[in-house]
Amino acid sequence: MTDTSWGERPRKATGPDRQSYFDASDVDRVMSVLLALVSEVAAIRERLDTHERLAGIGAPASVEAVEAYRADDVAEDQRDTWRDAYIRRLFRVIVEDVEALKRGGEAT
Repeated sequence: MTDTSWGERPRKATGPDRQSYFDASDVDRVMSVLLALVSEVAAIRERLDTHERLAGIGAPASVEAVEAYRADDVAEDQRDTWRDAYIRRLFRVIVEDVEALKRGGEAT
């Protein structure tokens, strides 16, 4: 076994199986926490985008300006594209498992 320092930790888990850290009864609770966090990150990203767009037009980045901002169709399309990619990245493993089961394979 190789001794690794914190700076030299492997980037990916190795081995045929993914680690399981929770009992099945805890998965719902963990998923609820995860989804709440995912939602908060998406909201923060949208507010950051609003700040950037306001700065781009020279508007002040006040609470009032951010709350009053309404994205145009182009901005909404860009936000939708980001959100879709974000969700795909987050739930890639789950989607791959579902697709494997549909093909008659085994989920990892």
